[in-house]
This record gives sequence, structure tokens and C-alpha cells, in this order.
Amino acid sequence: MNETRRRDVLKAMASLPLANLGLWMGGMNAVHAAERSLLPGPSFFVRGAYQQPVEKMAHWKALGVNTIFTMNGGADRTEWTKEAVKYGLYMVREPAGVDGDYVLTDPAAFKEDIANPYFLAIAMVDEPSNLKEGGQGITYEGVSVTPAQVDTVARVLSRGGKPLWINHVGNHVINVYLEKIMSDYADSPYIDWLGHDSYPIATGNDLVIDIDDYASTQQGHAIDRLSRWSGGRPQFSFIALTKYDASSPGRNTTPAEFRAQAWSSIIHGAVGIIYFPFMFSPEFSYDATPEDLQKELLTFHSEIDEIEDILVDKVKGGRRPYTLLKSVRTTEKQPDGALPFPFEASMIPTNSGEYKIIQNLSPEPAELTYEAWGLDKVNFQPYECKRGYAVTDLTKS
Repeated sequence: MNETRRRDVLKAMASLPLANLGLWMGGMNAVHAAERSLLPGPSFFVRGAYQQPVEKMAHWKALGVNTIFTMNGGADRTEWTKEAVKYGLYMVREPAGVDGDYVLTDPAAFKEDIANPYFLAIAMVDEPSNLKEGGQGITYEGVSVTPAQVDTVARVLSRGGKPLWINHVGNHVINVYLEKIMSDYADSPYIDWLGHDSYPIATGNDLVIDIDDYASTQQGHAIDRLSRWSGGRPQFSFIALTKYDASSPGRNTTPAEFRAQAWSSIIHGAVGIIYFPFMFSPEFSYDATPEDLQKELLTFHSEIDEIEDILVDKVKGGRRPYTLLKSVRTTEKQPDGALPFPFEASMIPTNSGEYKIIQNLSPEPAELTYEAWGLDKVNFQPYECKRGYAVTDLTKS
């Protein structure tokens, strides 16, 4: 949807129930899209856990998580916030002073809540493209919250000065038949940061897929699409740490599969990764992360610590500029700016030279030859990621 049309829609939305303007006009004015610049990404690489209760915060902090995304059901906001601050955990959650439709009802409570220095970003409605009751399809008439409805409430909350974060259904983002509506969500003039949730292993789907003429993880494709549609806004991806439904045809993610999804997200520009550790059946648990993945999280976080300054601009916020090399299946000459399948990579300019990250997307060993980087038949183990500045860094086993 072009910008002129979107602004017209926002004006029309004032008559809808979700946009009960009388609730907030007396205390906090909305801001027009043209009057507000989008906020930059975080000044650190976000390692998030989804909806964890107070009794799990110390555990996640010990694993290297730095942010909790949204409060668990039934949590007391004051107690939950106090515990997060106690452990130095940033918060991306629903603010105080809004109702169930995210309409601002108490501007004073809202302003006081988001003034907390650990309040990183405001979490907007989750997965707005899910079907509403009686919805017949992922259409403007069938979704639970339309792009224009998101904009109407976001327009008000954006006045608070904290980034607005929204999460989208990963399968909707990568569905080529849903590009119109999903791109409409992504180009909101008020949403600063975008996330998506794709859980291929847990749901029995392929980790690597081919769309848009190249291969990548579902996370990689979703990040690229949301980034393109949104004009390059900061992106977050989810990774499932469990087979969260016993009846699902999927299975638990292996450490190698976790690494593939995590590093592919980074290669494609993610500024944060959020872990989904829930177990819904046969018994519910907020955190059923198996021991092997807990150990992998510690390893992954230590690796991120080593290169966080390379990935993140700590002054301006967000990811540093990078060049993506997509993975293309072809028997002909490889196109410029691409690598032969099963490899994808990114290179990040630094004062010390170009830092390179290369991911093997295959569950099998593979060899990479890439003359531009001086690589000749370099062996990669299944799902292995190699990183470094020099050829010697990229040829290590």
C-alpha cells in the first residue's frame, strides 16, 4: 500500500471500535507518520527469551539471555518488572496504561512505565495476521487485526519515544500468495522493529526452502522479505528450542540445526534472536529446553560476545552495514553476489577489514570454492558456520 493511500486509511479508521480516540485525546496526542522518524535498532545484540515467568529469569540470565519478550499470562506487572530489573534483563512487553486492544487509557501510567531504562521496546499485538473468529482467509476481511488497525493504535503509542516492536507469523511472511497484506503490515509508518516466528523443525517442515530464486532458512527468507518491505528496519527472528506440541509431526531441534538457524538469521541481518522454549503438550511448561540446547546457547552467546562490536553499531544502534551473498542453486556460472548452494554468507566492513560469516545450509558435509575470497575446496561440516577476516580464519576445521 502506498503512503498516500495508507494515510487516507488511517483517517478513515478513526470510526472503528479499535480506534476509540476519545480514550486518549485528552491526555496524549497521536503523531502523524510524517512527523516522526523511525527509531534505530538496539545498541546491543538482543538474545531474548519469550514470555518467561519471574522464577525463570535467573536461569535465563545465567544462559546469557539479555531480554525477555512479553509477560507470561497472569503475571503481576510490578513484580515481573522488578525481577527483570534485578537481573539486568531488558523488557519488550505491553506497557501499562493500555487496554486489551492496545488503546491508550491512562497516559500517566503509560509514560511512567516506559520511562524505565530497562524498558527496551513496546510489544504490539502478536501475530495480527492470524484469522479472526469466523475469518475465511488471510485477507483484510479475515485477519484478527488489519494493518490499518495496527497503525491506528501504533500512531498513538509511538508518541512515547520507545520503539514499537511487532511479531508476524513466519509462515505468512514467506507465503508468496500473501505478499500484499504482509508487506502492508511491514511498511507501517509507526512500527520501528519487526519480528517473525518460524519453527520448521518443531512443526516437521523443511529448515531450508527455495523462494525468491535462492535458498535459505525460513528465518533468512522472512528477514529478507520483511526488511525489503519495511525499508530496512531492524529485524528479529524466533527459534524454537523444543518440539512444543506432542502431536506435531516435528521433533526437537538439534544443536547443529539451532546453529544453522541462528547464524543464518545473523547473516541476513537480524539484530536479535528470540528463543521459544514452551511445551504445550503432553504437559505445559514455560521452559522445556533440553540440556544439549542449553549448552549450545552458552556457546552461541559467547561467540556473539566476541563479535558484538562487529555486528552492532553501539553508537547509532542497529546492525552495521553488511553485504549478503545468497545461496543459489545453478549448474551454470554463479551470478554476482551469490554463492553456490548450500552456502550463504555476509561480509561486514570494519576498520580491520571485511569480516565474513559463511554458513553451510546442508545437513551433509560440503566444499566451498569462492575465488573472490581465496577459498578453494574448503570443507564444511554439516550446518557448520565459519567466521573471520582472513582466509586462514575461514579454512580452519
